[in-house]
Amino acid sequence: MANDVQKLLQHIVHTYIARQEAIDVERDASAAEPGAEIAADKRRVFKEEEHRANELADPFRDGLRRADDARRAGGNAISLDDRKADENDQADALIHFLVRSQLATSTSRETDEHHYIYTIAIDWDELDRIAHEAKVNMGSILGHGS
Repeated sequence: MANDVQKLLQHIVHTYIARQEAIDVERDASAAEPGAEIAADKRRVFKEEEHRANELADPFRDGLRRADDARRAGGNAISLDDRKADENDQADALIHFLVRSQLATSTSRETDEHHYIYTIAIDWDELDRIAHEAKVNMGSILGHGS
């Protein structure tokens, strides 16, 4: 059985990301493209998103925990610097899965040429709702126990 982080990510992928990707595949397909080819493209994109969710599970969890720590300290957002590998991975995971799914917002500012600090604000109420749908324990994900 998948852990709660993986279950939450898979739910986000199935409910939000894959649907949007399927729409994009259909929109980008030419009228002459066979339906079987479009269906294969959708399956490929879906598998890629599932794979990405598995790869980014740890940075996703770490980013959520960092954001939760900030929230508990009275903040409403975290800043992640892409020049630091762990923060870059966390920003990638949170933006890819939460911002794309409209479960968070993000802004960026350039620090050095081609380097950015991403400020990410999570919609905790909506994320809690999604976690409930996915039957996952946010406390477990955030390190608060079961």
